Amino acid sequence: MAKRPPHPDEAVRPTRDIDPMEGLERLPRADIAVLETSQPKLIDAALRGAVVLTRHGRDAFVLLPVDEFQTLAREAMARRIAGPPVIEG
Repeated sequence: MAKRPPHPDEAVRPTRDIDPMEGLERLPRADIAVLETSQPKLIDAALRGAVVLTRHGRDAFVLLPVDEFQTLAREAMARRIAGPPVIEG
């Protein structure tokens, strides 16, 4: 989980020494300032861990800290099968 910055305008730092762009290279970007101004409690909750957002009563999105996303991405890559499954016998 990311550490809370000492001042609200400082960036949240990852807990591990990693490339901050690892796994995020091709994703679109948006400044969080507007969301943080309108929904500060939501951002505070997302800094502590994953938050599920619902739309019309159904799960629609997940907000999570970058280091948690990168952990999920690494685990998914480790479990990825290199080719089609082979059934022997």
